[in-house]
Amino acid sequence: MSRGYVLRWSILARITHWLLFVGVTLAILTGLPVLDGETFRFLYTLTGGEVGRKIIHHYLVSVLLVIALPLTIARGIEAFKRGEESWWPGWADIRSMIKVSLRWFGLTKEYPVIGFHHPMEKLLLLSVHIGLLLLGISGLPMVFLNIGYEYRALLLLIHEIGFLLVLIPIVGHFMLAINPVNWPVLKAMFTNGQVPQRWAEKHHPGWKPE
Repeated sequence: MSRGYVLRWSILARITHWLLFVGVTLAILTGLPVLDGETFRFLYTLTGGEVGRKIIHHYLVSVLLVIALPLTIARGIEAFKRGEESWWPGWADIRSMIKVSLRWFGLTKEYPVIGFHHPMEKLLLLSVHIGLLLLGISGLPMVFLNIGYEYRALLLLIHEIGFLLVLIPIVGHFMLAINPVNWPVLKAMFTNGQVPQRWAEKHHPGWKPE
């Protein structure tokens, strides 16, 4: 541990994040042309035409996300052992979300004590995980099984719902990540996992690092 720094993201967390980051990014780039071929026609060329797009979307993305699945479970177990907060929002988190929202609109000066996770971050995680689950249970059968038209239509609907549940919070996640306030934690995720102790104390006062 560097002097004046604390470990926020373990090696397991960083590897899992990299797999999800690459897998979801490729899935979006190769999935948008199917959603709207006219607007996103340039992505066909970028990904090697329809053949390249299918190989990336059907197989490479599937491999990356299937590998990420057990690592995500292992990461959840690791987080529990390290005493991190639950990833899933509870009633206390919902109350904190309301306080944060009211403060955004200048309706209150009260602000909750933020622990390891920001309450809004938990909502993002919940949406992304449910979305990825829906994408997996709908996408894998369409790629590897001979599905009839009537069932394929249902699977496509589930796939699109899962896509929206992933895309919307990912856009929010990106906007927060490029906020200068969050650069230390962004750098930590993609490098050594460490954030300045002063940053942790200021932005996550309820988090007690090991």
